[in-house]
Amino acid sequence: MRKRMREVAGCVAGLVFLGLPALASADGYFSDLWSNTVFTGSLQYNLSVRTDGDQNQYNQSNLPFQDVAVPRQAYLPNALSTGALNAVGNLLGLAPGSLPAAGASDFTIPIPGYADTVRRGDYAPKNHLPFNNNMLRFNGRVNTPLGHNLTFVSELRVAYVPTLFSNRYNATAFGDTQGGITGGDYYNGPDTGNVNYFDAKGRNGKRLNPLELSSSNYMADLPTLVLNYRNGPFSASLGNQTIAWGQGIFLRTLDVPNGLDFRRHLILDRAIEEYQDKRVSSPALRVMNQVTNDILIDGFVEKFQPTILPNSNTPYNVIPSAFYTPLDNYYVGGYDTKLNYGFRIKADYGTWGWTLMAVRRYNPNGVYSWGTSGINKGLPTSPVTTLGNLVTTAYNLKLEGCGAAYNPTTCRLFPSTGAALASSPLTVGPGGVYSGKEWFATAGSAHLNGLAAFNNAINEYASLRDLYADNQSTVAGVERELNTFFMGSGGSLRGTVQRDYYAENNFGAGLSYVTASEHSLLDSIILNLEATYTPYERLTDPGLAHGGLKTSEYVIGFDAEKWTRWSDAYPAAYLVFEYQRRSASDLVGLSLKGYRGNTGTTDPIVPTGISSANYLVFAGFQPTPSRLFVFEWAVLWDIQGGMLFQPNVRYAPGHNINVDLFYNYVNGNLYGNPTKNVVSDINNDNEITLRVTYGFQ
Repeated sequence: MRKRMREVAGCVAGLVFLGLPALASADGYFSDLWSNTVFTGSLQYNLSVRTDGDQNQYNQSNLPFQDVAVPRQAYLPNALSTGALNAVGNLLGLAPGSLPAAGASDFTIPIPGYADTVRRGDYAPKNHLPFNNNMLRFNGRVNTPLGHNLTFVSELRVAYVPTLFSNRYNATAFGDTQGGITGGDYYNGPDTGNVNYFDAKGRNGKRLNPLELSSSNYMADLPTLVLNYRNGPFSASLGNQTIAWGQGIFLRTLDVPNGLDFRRHLILDRAIEEYQDKRVSSPALRVMNQVTNDILIDGFVEKFQPTILPNSNTPYNVIPSAFYTPLDNYYVGGYDTKLNYGFRIKADYGTWGWTLMAVRRYNPNGVYSWGTSGINKGLPTSPVTTLGNLVTTAYNLKLEGCGAAYNPTTCRLFPSTGAALASSPLTVGPGGVYSGKEWFATAGSAHLNGLAAFNNAINEYASLRDLYADNQSTVAGVERELNTFFMGSGGSLRGTVQRDYYAENNFGAGLSYVTASEHSLLDSIILNLEATYTPYERLTDPGLAHGGLKTSEYVIGFDAEKWTRWSDAYPAAYLVFEYQRRSASDLVGLSLKGYRGNTGTTDPIVPTGISSANYLVFAGFQPTPSRLFVFEWAVLWDIQGGMLFQPNVRYAPGHNINVDLFYNYVNGNLYGNPTKNVVSDINNDNEITLRVTYGFQ
């Protein structure tokens, strides 16, 4: 840790204090550079405090069935051979003929000890945190003119989470239960130790963002490092940068070039700032040319960079921690060498305007699917009557290999149950899924299909069929088989998923109009209608199938914005209304086919999906006459029954200080099934945030 902190300090010192100031002592050209260089920056402190007792529903201390006892019953699979059945009967002390014939349907083990009641809270450690966000930030920007047409711009961003109030979760709190939470042959992120706020790495251990230093509680990156050239109507930017093709609050329609980084505060930052801190920067060449007074052409080529999600067991995590942190194939899949490119044409003719755009990109959200764990941990075999030992005994009785004559009833592909599980997405370990009911609840909370995910894992991994797993057509059948799996593991199984990326074409168009009216409220309203169409895109399949779900999607967005003065005593207020309709995915890119499952401790059901996602936004701000205070608000309403409401009071006492106090009211249960709206994904994030910012130059 100390070594990495020294690296960050050295980076900051080298860029800001050693490099450019040295130019001040030089004569001539370098002295002029220094005198013309503009430094701007800010120091900021953020503190977000929970306003209720709920914890993140995806983290260990608040997963479904955390405090609910669930009955489990073990069954014998129908793939057992006659010899395996006899061996199991001997271990159980059963009389000959008391077990079914080989090939019979799943059969309840008819003796005590193979049915139990499990409550995950008896295994998973409690971790109730009063703070969601406790972060110090530094942003520094340097703008240096290099000549009449050239300008160099760089920006350094540093975020640090003080240990004093950081998340104290540690995977070692599970002790040696089921051998603890361990890693394997593949990179498994920070799951085996302390909580990690910022590391974002591929499965080979390399950082997804090459211009970033990060560790468990700090990150430093260069979101801007560009050389700008301008000559009359022509301009070009070369270097690390973001490309913003939209100004929406919460919603993006034509703004497709860059992915988003959700690690610092998810979507719960000051909403009026749009996505300026969330877009993932990328090495790019961007060229713009004002062809005429009315027409602008804007094109880019950039290195593909993926969206980054919060890590497991951090306050804003959105992936159930019963899974390992997803294995990211950004490097091993060769996606780090892929390019995005596109252009837009924007024209304005008086009160009318239009936009056309086309982008070829790799979808930065990626496609999540089952992944091989690489973790070799066998089933518990002591005492001899444990279910794990029964499965291991039956497995070892099978012939290894068998070549072309392989049959999962009489042959095995691996030397041990541990090796078989290492070649599957499932791993023996605590803090995973403990019951069939919890399996469906965990899947439903992440908009996944528990039945399809179960069958896809078996269909795509011969190692699971090798361990006597077979497909099920009903929820009850999946519950029965999973409960047997979990009991055989000695508690729970942890899941492994991976992320891949696929190319797609985005085509878009927009139309704008500025109203003119004698009535002040109807005058000078800027209206924008935008639409995109993406044929043959790939979304994460709700059943976690490899290759994702192939579909086509349209997105329609409309917004109306206006500056208005209610009286001469008050400065102008800003008002904006937005609407977006999405035909295949939600606001964060998940397939709508995974909606309408079960949630919490409700009875397991298979999701039936929804036909479209529709969002409304109303936001704005009003300064006081002295501008000492600014009152802001932003509302995101998912019409399926979820709302995020953020009122904010900004206080500007002067001396380059701004103080923001805003509240995030999140309710994904306004009406209807909460798994029909995207707001339910962050339903436990009600919080009040204090932000103090000091700007300097």
